[in-house]
Amino acid sequence: MEIRKLLNESGILGVISTYQSKLTKFKTLLDLNIPNVEKALKIVRLDESILNKKYEDLTISELWKIELITKLREKVIIVGNLSLALNNQDIEYMQKLFKKLNRDFHKQIIIIDNDVKVFFNLVKTIIVIRNHEIVYKTNDFYDDDLYKYTKMPKIIEFVKFVNQDKKRINKTTDIHELIKDIYRSVS
Repeated sequence: MEIRKLLNESGILGVISTYQSKLTKFKTLLDLNIPNVEKALKIVRLDESILNKKYEDLTISELWKIELITKLREKVIIVGNLSLALNNQDIEYMQKLFKKLNRDFHKQIIIIDNDVKVFFNLVKTIIVIRNHEIVYKTNDFYDDDLYKYTKMPKIIEFVKFVNQDKKRINKTTDIHELIKDIYRSVS
């Protein structure tokens, strides 16, 4: 029940937990009877040639995107394992897509992953779920307690290391901003 409240407040919620795909095996994508399948394929950046591919011939990335297609009509979209299924370019695109779905179509999105980097520039609230219970909640990527449950991203580790005795650079999750800040502090 608390998840529903957090989702209503933020629109896009990051969840540190394990995710199990709900996509069932199919012969070809056409067997899923997805309305406006050509349009849906464009939304997730898949080519129409995938329509006749067999389930066994699809990549993990393609399966992940197909699972997303099957959920696009739902009010609450639950996706997971972006860090395991998609490359960095696809993750950035999906982040933009999720923001657009939330902003323009009022979709609520829950992203489940064990890699915090997936949540950068996307979510305001991160929760940790263990055994179907919320064990931790934060709005801060620099919260040390968050990293008791998952691995700390290198950029956060670096900023914490540089600032350990004195604040030298700003807390950021964007590598470009970090580089600018380092340059400013040196010159």
